[in-house]
Amino acid sequence: MKRSLLLSSLFVLAACSGTPSGSDAGQDSGTPPPDEISVAGTVTMHPDALALLADAGASTSVAGLTLRVEEPFKVALNNPDGVFHTQTLDAGGEFYAPVVPTELVTLGVAAGVRDDTGANRVIRSATTLYDVALMDGAKPAANLTGGEGYAVPVQLHEALNGAVGEANIRMLTGSSDAGTLIAAGFMLGKVVDASGNPVAGATVEPLGSTAAVKRARLFYPKADFSGTDAATASHGLFVYVHNGGDVDTFQFRITGKAEYKQRNAGAAKDACLVLTVFPGTTPP
Repeated sequence: MKRSLLLSSLFVLAACSGTPSGSDAGQDSGTPPPDEISVAGTVTMHPDALALLADAGASTSVAGLTLRVEEPFKVALNNPDGVFHTQTLDAGGEFYAPVVPTELVTLGVAAGVRDDTGANRVIRSATTLYDVALMDGAKPAANLTGGEGYAVPVQLHEALNGAVGEANIRMLTGSSDAGTLIAAGFMLGKVVDASGNPVAGATVEPLGSTAAVKRARLFYPKADFSGTDAATASHGLFVYVHNGGDVDTFQFRITGKAEYKQRNAGAAKDACLVLTVFPGTTPP
């Protein structure tokens, strides 16, 4: 798997400036002006949706979907300064944002994907291409190339809904009474090893004073999406269900695996954060 540093593209609340020791969006290249970079990458359908799309006889092409290169925190606050670039994807899924002002980067740089055609092929999602938190507070100092964003098709969303269960979602969303993951807002995480292979048997350990509350919102879909289990299945997936309200954040680590760094994450209603959790700071 090529990688996509998928961190809280919508939702972490701390950032500093500095100089990164490396890039989490593929390899950095070039030496742009200190206050702006370019961002390039490719969008594909989420890999765990491909079998579902095949079963449904649906296309795996991302042609016609809208790609936005975004600053995640500003987008979460509906700040128009958080959208750096918008384009309609072709079948190849390549995108290129020639100018991203680093002074406007608070949490990172993300690839937001949505369907503006009315066909509703995918739900709104965001994949982080560069995460300030994982890079010890450093903003990007060089062009970002080779980033991967993921589109989340409705078939995958429906499978995850079925695994978690509508009753659980409604219980966790309370007064907002959101009956689907996207209405509640959710995080779709995937635990992988240093080679990018999914890790079975992993669990997420929320940190801080709200750890118990956050733990109750975590689910581990079975390999066939027939329900949930106590830890990740062979696909390595986990789901965090938000409450259908405004942005919320938390930190977590992978239980008993010191090679995985502490991560920041969160969720907001009507949005899906796609997060790949890998050991160290360099995506596989």
